[in-house]
Amino acid sequence: MPVIWTRRRSSWHDPKRGWRSIPPGIRTRRVGLLALSGRDKKIFEKILKQNPGFTLVWLMNGVRAVPKEMLLEVTTMTDATDLEKEAMASALNPLGEYVGSIGMQRPLADYKKEEVLTLIEVVVTAFQSHMANADSDVPF
Repeated sequence: MPVIWTRRRSSWHDPKRGWRSIPPGIRTRRVGLLALSGRDKKIFEKILKQNPGFTLVWLMNGVRAVPKEMLLEVTTMTDATDLEKEAMASALNPLGEYVGSIGMQRPLADYKKEEVLTLIEVVVTAFQSHMANADSDVPF
């Protein structure tokens, strides 16, 4: 099943709760029309028919019709092994040191290309170093 995140900040008005806002990076999942009850199904069918660029997702404890470009979908992600999770965690310190050195208050969108490439290099190097030095039996 694909993993889906919100790509950008989004706001909308909920008649019961007022204005709602979500930050980017919220993990969510798609919802099909078949999973909805009668009244909700009719409402969302009408919304999707009028807005072909929308899709249904589970957000803020309810089903929402959102523009597809608001979402970032990753279909090739697999579950990490325990060793891979350890290697990811081992990359946090070098990552934090690098981000602290270039300005932690800056959003990622403001990074220069060279800064992003260095950030990737720091994380990948730390990950690979942990994997190479791990004491585990290789099955081949």
